[in-house]
Amino acid sequence: MASPDLQSKVNQLTSKIQGELTTVIDELERYKLRPIARNMHSCIVSCYDKAGKKGRKEQIEQCTNQCQIPYQMSGNVTQQEIGNFQNRLQRAMVQCQDDAQGMITPDMQNDDRKMRKVEDTMLKCIDDAIQKSRQGLKPMKERIESQLK
Repeated sequence: MASPDLQSKVNQLTSKIQGELTTVIDELERYKLRPIARNMHSCIVSCYDKAGKKGRKEQIEQCTNQCQIPYQMSGNVTQQEIGNFQNRLQRAMVQCQDDAQGMITPDMQNDDRKMRKVEDTMLKCIDDAIQKSRQGLKPMKERIESQLK
């Protein structure tokens, strides 16, 4: 259904929100996840220091596993929130496509003017969905940060 022009416009809109999401992820990684990862590695080194040459292998493994838990949980929280964000945006865009598809009647398919109107309606819907998603970036980041203390 989508004309090349419509597809190009949709790609432009989605690349903008993807760029903004990438910026948020990068900030989270730099300022929240890296310090947690650093603490994990320091903790692991201390496990080896505590065990010395006489510590049991199992003791070191148990200690290092405990050190990894905060970082693993942080990664899980981050991925879950990002996945939820992307799923909400995807569902909204699919709804726009479904709504546009529902507007098409058999006589419209050969009428460029009517099809352009349907495409314009779909593009506006997608733009609105992306704008709404854009507003959700900051709350998503704040939710993640609140759990990464």
